[in-house]
Amino acid sequence: MMIRTFFPAAAVLLACASPALAQHTDAGLSSAEADDASAAVFELIEHRTAAARSFSAAAADPPVMTVSVTRAAPPRGRERFLAFIRAAELRHALPNGLLDALIAVESAYQPGVVSRAGAMGLAQLMPATARALGVLDPFDARMNVDGGARFLRAMLDKFGSVTLALAAYNAGPAAVMRARGIPANSETPTYVRKVLSAWRLGSF
Repeated sequence: MMIRTFFPAAAVLLACASPALAQHTDAGLSSAEADDASAAVFELIEHRTAAARSFSAAAADPPVMTVSVTRAAPPRGRERFLAFIRAAELRHALPNGLLDALIAVESAYQPGVVSRAGAMGLAQLMPATARALGVLDPFDARMNVDGGARFLRAMLDKFGSVTLALAAYNAGPAAVMRARGIPANSETPTYVRKVLSAWRLGSF
């Protein structure tokens, strides 16, 4: 998935936002293999992965990176969407603020943004994923956020780890399984670091 969005950097840690959920396996945009059966409905394009590392799907978050936190001005648009981002976090039992941080990195709170890969809206859903999640209008901010929240919840349930769930949101669950951790490609480690940093920052 891993084709960068058009919009410029915005506020804290929002540069290089990724289209998370680019789901066209074997579409030629990466060297991904077909996703595993448990994630096949999402048909994620995945990056090539490095050699396998020790990994347990039920393990606690691995200490894989150092995350720095720098406070900055609130991103534009955040207040407009914060209420239903928080509501989706509660509805899907997500860690407080995690979906907010993910959306900050994914779209910088721009509900109409479309990536070169075709990922759409606040949570950067690809058309196939939006359909699979029942998101009829990916540019409806509430529908889009709820779809992203449900997919993130599924990745948390699958991997039992925030860092690995974020890596799977970006690179696809099969890529995380093959790498036995965060795929060592040119995008996913930075993506995970940005989301974790924004999350640990808390309120902007």
